[in-house]
Amino acid sequence: MKKRNIKNKNHPARIKFYADENVDFALIQSLRHFHKVNVKTAVELGYSGRDDHFHFCKAKRLGRFLLTSDRDFLEHIKFPLKQTYGIVILNGIKESLDLGYMSLWLTEYIVQSKKEIEGTKIVVYKDHLDIYSLDETGKVVKQRLP
Repeated sequence: MKKRNIKNKNHPARIKFYADENVDFALIQSLRHFHKVNVKTAVELGYSGRDDHFHFCKAKRLGRFLLTSDRDFLEHIKFPLKQTYGIVILNGIKESLDLGYMSLWLTEYIVQSKKEIEGTKIVVYKDHLDIYSLDETGKVVKQRLP
C-alpha cells in the first residue's frame, strides 16, 4: 500500500534556494543543517564559472529563489523582476557573526513567506531588508523593512 503525501495546509510554504558561487558555504551549511532550508548550489550542481545571466535563468527554471551576494542582480534592466522567481541578495557578509544575522533574517523573515515575496528582489542587511517589487503600473518600487 502506497503512502500518500499530504501537505499540512496550516504550514506556510517555504522558499527553496539556488545559491550561486558568491554565497559563503558556511551560511549554506547553517541554513541546511540548523534551519532545514532546501538549498541547491551552483558548485554542487556543476555550474562553477557560469555568468550571472546563467544563474538568473537557472534559478527560475528550477523554481527557486536565487541566493547571492552579487549586487549586480539589482540592475533591473539586465535582470527584470518580471523574469525572476525571486532573488535574495546578501549584503556585506564579513564575519562569522554576520553569517548568524543573515541566517536569522533568511529563516525568520524570508523563508516562511514564500507566496508574498515571489517575483521580488530582497537585499538583506544586518539591520533591515530592502524589498524591490513591481507596482500595478509595472514600475519598480523599493520598500525598507526594519
